[in-house]
Order: sequence, then C-alpha cells, then structure tokens
Amino acid sequence: MGAATAAMVAWGLSGILVVLTKEPGLVVALERLLLGVPFVGALLAFTRRRLDWSTFWRTVPGGVLLCGDVAMFFSAVKLTSIADATVIGALQPALVLFVAGPLFGEKPLRADLVWTAVAIAGVGVVVLGSGGTGSHQVLGDLLALGSLCSWTGYWLVSKQARLVRRAAPGDGASSTPSRQAIGTIEYTSGVMLVAAVAMVPVALISGQRFTAGTPLDWLWIGLMTLVPGGAHLASNWAHRFVGVTVSSVIVAANPVVAAGAAAIFLRQSLGLVQIIGGLAAIMAVAAVAGRAVRVEAVEAVAA
Repeated sequence: MGAATAAMVAWGLSGILVVLTKEPGLVVALERLLLGVPFVGALLAFTRRRLDWSTFWRTVPGGVLLCGDVAMFFSAVKLTSIADATVIGALQPALVLFVAGPLFGEKPLRADLVWTAVAIAGVGVVVLGSGGTGSHQVLGDLLALGSLCSWTGYWLVSKQARLVRRAAPGDGASSTPSRQAIGTIEYTSGVMLVAAVAMVPVALISGQRFTAGTPLDWLWIGLMTLVPGGAHLASNWAHRFVGVTVSSVIVAANPVVAAGAAAIFLRQSLGLVQIIGGLAAIMAVAAVAGRAVRVEAVEAVAA
C-alpha cells in the first residue's frame, strides 16, 4: 500500500517537471524513456539480475501499452483541454472494476464501488475547477480515451506479469507455481526498453523539432527519469501484493497531488471548490485502501 501511494505521489509531481522543460512534449517523452533504459539497466547490474529473452518477451505488451499511453496523452493535450484529457484519464478505476473479477478473481464490495465513484468525482472537481481553457476537439478526446485504455491495459498486464500463477487444484501440483512472476527490476527494465524503442518512430513521425536543449532542460528531464522511473518500480513491486481494484483507485488521486504541487511550486492557485474536491478524493482513496488492509489482516489471522 505504501509503495502504491509513493508511486501515485511521484507521478503527480512529475507534471511540474514537464511544465518546467521547454522542449516539445513527445521529444521530452522520448528523452525521458531513453534515459530510463540505462537507469534500470544499472539497477539490473547492481542487483546482479539479468533480463533473458524469455522474460523480455513477456514485457513487450506492457512496454507497447506504456508507449501508447504516453504518445496519445501528449497528443491529446495538444488538441483538447488538459482538463478534459485528465478527467478522462481519471476514469481508470471504473474500467479496472469491470475486469478485476474475471482476470484476477477480485470481488470489490459495493462500498468500494461507491468510494471509487467519489474518488473519480473528486478528481474531476479538482481538474475542472481550474477553469482552464483549450480547443475542445473530438479527436483530442478520442486520443485521451485511447490513452486511458492504453494505461489501463498497461496496469492490468503489469499485474499479470507480477502475479504468481499456481497449478489448478486436483492436478497433484497445486502448491507449485505453473508460471513464475517476473521480478520487479527485470519487468520494469524490459518495459522501459520496449517503450523507448517504440517511442522513437512515434517522435520522428510527429515532426516535432529535436533540439540540444539547455542544461536546465536536461536537469528536469533527468529528474523526470528518476521520479517516474522510481514510481514504475514501486508500482510494479506493489502489484504482487495489492489488488488492481485498490491500486487503481490510489493512483486515480495523482491529479489531486499534481494540482496541489502546481499551486505550491508554480503558483497556480486552487479555489475552495478544488480543495473540497481534493479532500473528498483523498478520503475516498483512504476508505478503499483502509478496507483492503483490514480484510487482508483478517485473512492473515484466519490463515
């Protein structure tokens, strides 16, 4: 739970670094992903782990989906308002609730559904309450919807990659995993490598100008590499222990963190309605997370 929350906060803070960097959006995304490859590669070497081919191929879906999320979101905010794109992205928990049962056997309670709705509504109030303007175009909203689907897909395949699959009961080997979970560092390394490679043609086709950038730009890009990179490591580690229903609600609060950080560091003021919406979202996230911790504690005692 702590790792999932740390990832949410890190992703929320990364938006400030994007604003401070003056290079085009897709160029920044490519440079951040390219710098992330040696970062996770160094972690592999330091921990004496290795990414073999069989493991690498299992990370390809996550890497492609992550690339799609980044590419479509950065394109969406060029065509529609950031408010629209962010609100659409905050609907991830609703999608996860529909598939968590069939894929992972998770059965969210009615209270989880209610609190998830409250969290999404609170995030919407925070973002829409900013009063931001932008050209509202159908294509931009469709790209934001595509980004939402890609991010949700990345979330789910990452959970599957980190999940230990056990043999079916009755086959005489129910206590033996039929497929081993991928290690956090190995999985994140593979995903970053695939996403970086996939982003190259996307950035080139976009026609956005590649520049050398200023030293300050590279400082912010370097920090972006460490902050979101650490968030992916923390999130992928948490997938082994936290249900996707709960973790997706936690991450849905990251626009609230982004709005608060922007008010502090970028002097973008928050209105009373936004503050109330942010508090409501945080309380809803805490309710879902707290319920999950209590249930796990009871199950642990029973076991």
